[in-house]
Amino acid sequence: MIIPIAGTGLRMRPMTLNVPKCLLPIAGNTIIGHILAKLENMNVSEYIFVIGYLGEKVESYIRAEYPNIPAKFVWQKEPQGLGEAIGMCGDFLAEHEPVLIILGDTLFEADFSSLNANSGNVLYVREIEDPRRFGVAKVDKSGKVELLVEKPQEFVSNKALVGIYFISSTAELKKSLNYLISNNIKTRGEYQLTDALENMLKCGCEFTTDSIMQWHDCGTPEILLESNRCLLEDVFQSDLEARFPDCKFEQPCFVGSQTELSNCSVGPFASIGKNCKIKGTAIENSIISNGCVLSNSSMRNSILGESSSVNNFSGSLYTGNCCVVNPG
Repeated sequence: MIIPIAGTGLRMRPMTLNVPKCLLPIAGNTIIGHILAKLENMNVSEYIFVIGYLGEKVESYIRAEYPNIPAKFVWQKEPQGLGEAIGMCGDFLAEHEPVLIILGDTLFEADFSSLNANSGNVLYVREIEDPRRFGVAKVDKSGKVELLVEKPQEFVSNKALVGIYFISSTAELKKSLNYLISNNIKTRGEYQLTDALENMLKCGCEFTTDSIMQWHDCGTPEILLESNRCLLEDVFQSDLEARFPDCKFEQPCFVGSQTELSNCSVGPFASIGKNCKIKGTAIENSIISNGCVLSNSSMRNSILGESSSVNNFSGSLYTGNCCVVNPG
């Protein structure tokens, strides 16, 4: 299992100025936490996390929150693409074992229960209207992949690669990645995994596709809020009224432990972290990180970084950690 999480998350700033994107809060967990929850019932022999930007925070989080998973950490200090990230894990990949690759900002609903060494090479896809931001797979009438293209500017296929790859031909994957890197073959300035997979196709490897049931590429604040809404649909805290008797709740919503609420209206689609102190505030369709202090405000379509303080504000905010708005 390889989970690349080395990126800087530029489109998510200011939230990612102090927090790696994979550790951003969402629906009572972090992005990486939701991914790992989907893998709990799989027989994973080893988790390889490719880290870079704020990687020490990622490693500390994984070791503290998931001490029982067999984890290795590979540093990609100057990222040059997903192909490079996967290639750096080559020494840890047994050529006779399949490898599952999941991008660390991909939230999904999928069934991996039938995957095994005999499943072949499976690329998970989702049909979308505009696939130009993604790699795409073109399949023939029998369902086999006949072409893979990274970020096509002309239409090739509407089957976008969602960032989940099951590869049984591990030896061939390693050879193909080594070929790209040793020959300095880049697309848009980076070593692309899609190009390595296309090279495997040309060398005779077969690929099929499987459709993902739900997929969110958490690359922007707007998509993070959309993903929060979808994930909260499966969350129901039945004790909220008992915990906070002077507050009103509209499900779905989530409130973390050791958080204090008084005279608040929460929901729908509000996710509030741990150790917050909030009074006289309405929160809707928002993500409030751990340790925030809010008073006499109305928050909509907002994401607040950890330990932020907001007083007498009405509207939408995106903040990093420790921001102060209208100090009381």
